[in-house]
Amino acid sequence: MVHIEDKEFIRGKVPMTKQEVRCISVAKLDLKEDSVLIDVGAGSGSVGIEAANFTPKGKVFGIEVNPDGIEVIHQNIEKFNVTNYELVEGLAPSDIPEIEVDRMFIGGSKGNLETILEWFLSHSRENAKVVINTITLESLGEAMKGLEKLKFCEIEVVNINIARNKKIGRYNMMMGENPIYIISAKRSK
Repeated sequence: MVHIEDKEFIRGKVPMTKQEVRCISVAKLDLKEDSVLIDVGAGSGSVGIEAANFTPKGKVFGIEVNPDGIEVIHQNIEKFNVTNYELVEGLAPSDIPEIEVDRMFIGGSKGNLETILEWFLSHSRENAKVVINTITLESLGEAMKGLEKLKFCEIEVVNINIARNKKIGRYNMMMGENPIYIISAKRSK
């Protein structure tokens, strides 16, 4: 499978998970060719669209409430000719289809993280995995508390810091991005 570069996505003013973070997040999902993934807070669709490449016999459901994000996701689905991605316009968990899943990515929860995780537990298969990306310490704490309270197992937190070069005359200066916390966990049996 080939990863998609950031510059290839249509973005507009919608938040997008950057390529390096997307690669790690998708790897932590440990997708199977028939995985069913819910992408909560889909933003530009970058994680779900990239994940769709790894699930040719599966399906990705992107959940997005922001009208700008919905428009950008539709454009990216068309641009990349993704046939196993379905966009659900709404809010998680209330608007997630009543389906059985084995993977969930949470890029934004609109303050509903614990109820989203509860939905996941009631609709997921054994050994299902969840990956949560956060940039704030408060969201990291909320995610850890929710995962522990709901008895998820194999909880792992990875913190990544990325810097990109910016040309300043004949020199290159490294410009840092926001540090990202990538939290992964398995549903307990």
